[in-house]
Amino acid sequence: MLQGRRCAECGKLSLGAGHPCPFCGSEGGSAVALSGRGRLLSWTVIRVAPGRYAAEAPYAVGLLRLEEGLRLTARLEGDPERWSAGQAVSASKAIRNGGAQARP
Repeated sequence: MLQGRRCAECGKLSLGAGHPCPFCGSEGGSAVALSGRGRLLSWTVIRVAPGRYAAEAPYAVGLLRLEEGLRLTARLEGDPERWSAGQAVSASKAIRNGGAQARP
């Protein structure tokens, strides 16, 4: 599950709990569960990956816009050639590396 944060000062929603608000710097706020549903805005295929990811290449990384309006980057599961802009995705937090992963 992806988690966001609603700022107690400015009321804006941001990604990740436990960090100061990126809009006003306030420390106060409450955790909000995010749907994870959204659309793929753009993506790239990593064919020559750095260090610990080298054995996993090729893989795709995309920019997603969630239903809540937030944008995030995520590792795209499956065949890196099957993705297309505007495609519906479902994002979730990955256990392995702490980043987000998305699937169609």
